[in-house]
Amino acid sequence: MLHKRFKAFESSSFHHDGRTFGIHYGSGHLLGVMARDTLKVGNLSVLNQEFGESVYEPGSAFVRAKFDGVLGMAYPSLAEILGNPVFDNMLAQKTVEEPVFSFYLSRKTSRSDPGGELLLGGIDESLYIGPINWLPVTAKGYWQIKMDSVAVQGASSFCPRGCQAIVDTGTSLIAGPTSDILNLQQLIGATPSSIDEFVVDCARLSSLPPVTFVLGGAEYTLTAEQYVRKEILGHKEFCFSGFQSVDIFSANGPLWILGDVFLTEFYSVFDRGQDRVGFAPAKHPTQP
Repeated sequence: MLHKRFKAFESSSFHHDGRTFGIHYGSGHLLGVMARDTLKVGNLSVLNQEFGESVYEPGSAFVRAKFDGVLGMAYPSLAEILGNPVFDNMLAQKTVEEPVFSFYLSRKTSRSDPGGELLLGGIDESLYIGPINWLPVTAKGYWQIKMDSVAVQGASSFCPRGCQAIVDTGTSLIAGPTSDILNLQQLIGATPSSIDEFVVDCARLSSLPPVTFVLGGAEYTLTAEQYVRKEILGHKEFCFSGFQSVDIFSANGPLWILGDVFLTEFYSVFDRGQDRVGFAPAKHPTQP
């Protein structure tokens, strides 16, 4: 009851598929039926787009979520259960100018912030600073790249011989193998809480060490203010660590996930034409 729902009977272009499907996410899962319809995103239309109608969502994972659905933008091999992804159909139907899409994620800290932006078919040069650093995709499923290393305050390097990382706007935090993340939590002074999240002392933020990700030889450093999430619960402010343990194994070893905590600070470009991901510092408005 908290979300907008798709009403097939109100659509003259809807086609029922008849197949059923199930998806397991990092949190929660769902069951549903397949369908086709014309999809509109902004002023773009995609004809005969396959999609899944969620019918059964056990548990509470999607109850408090503000989104009404999920738009997958990874490679087709990851979406076989739901047919051809939206961006692939946009490319096939020539509705975008370039085989590229890019994200700017807002910090929401000032009224002058324009809000987040997904640009389909191009790059918004007004939203980032300096040149874009490009990294080749290493496996065409997720947007997967090689990460050189992760360091806390220039030392205590994780995956010193390199490791694989997924770039994913659909993951809120930065995730990594349990053993590495537990060590990292300890290095930033985070301790486990009763709600299965790690917390840090809000009064100590200015003294917490920076965390640096090295990608393609370039350093991407997050300060404590950037990797800690503040929330008011009751009348008290809590500071939650922006790192979480997720064990995902691949042919090239365990995967890290560069989620929204990372992508808020760096403008990201996803290039299907040349199978690469690009990063540049996001141009956020001056803090109030």
